[in-house]
Amino acid sequence: MAYSYANILVADIGDGVFNVQFNRPKQLNAITMDLWREIGEVFTKLDTDDNCRAIILSGSGRAFTSGIDLRGFSTMLSAEINADRDAARKGRALLRLAEKMQAAFSSIEKCCKPVVAAIHAYCLGTEVAVGLATDVGTLNRLPKIVGNHSWVREACLTGLHFRGDEALQYGTSTMSLITNRAFFMDMQETATAIATSSPVAVQGTKIVLNYARDHSVDDSLKFVAMWNMSQLQTDDIAESAVAVMTKGPKPLYAKL
Repeated sequence: MAYSYANILVADIGDGVFNVQFNRPKQLNAITMDLWREIGEVFTKLDTDDNCRAIILSGSGRAFTSGIDLRGFSTMLSAEINADRDAARKGRALLRLAEKMQAAFSSIEKCCKPVVAAIHAYCLGTEVAVGLATDVGTLNRLPKIVGNHSWVREACLTGLHFRGDEALQYGTSTMSLITNRAFFMDMQETATAIATSSPVAVQGTKIVLNYARDHSVDDSLKFVAMWNMSQLQTDDIAESAVAVMTKGPKPLYAKL
């Protein structure tokens, strides 16, 4: 598949790992509506690209992202609010805008390929500081990921800035490294380990984990049983078993 975008670089870096990189370095990768749209397009496309088995999400230049592009967003919002329409129609237009932005970010989660975020320097999302409650997923997902509701509320209500070691402490990241190079190399090692495992197992695991987060244990057990009705019929299980029993190299699993 071809990947050509104005604000995102997509590179196949080998072993089934793709690097998706925000590419507005002069603007510290501030997220415009065009970039928002491209995020949705990229991850929707990667979802069905059988050459891709794991994804590293990173930012070019001096920061991962400085958050929403306030100038462009304010201009667009003002145009919608001041349009010559009644409140009901303005509200519908703003609803469609919010849903479009949500869908773009949700495409990262819905993509069946695991995504490893390589976050360096700034990664900002301080909507509360500029007069709005964030509506693209942070308030909805972070409490379930972190578990510490008191800290989540403090962070979201105050627009708290926190360092990499604090992100590790509160469970918003899995590791904190000192240099960008060491960090990216570690992320690549993690992504490669994922990409060289069975794609049936890896993608099924992500899908089941996403389902389990939002459903009861009983519902999740039923879901994974139904999922594995077909997915247990993969050749990958036999190939993995042979490799384990013979202490041989990891199999080269077929594309999915």
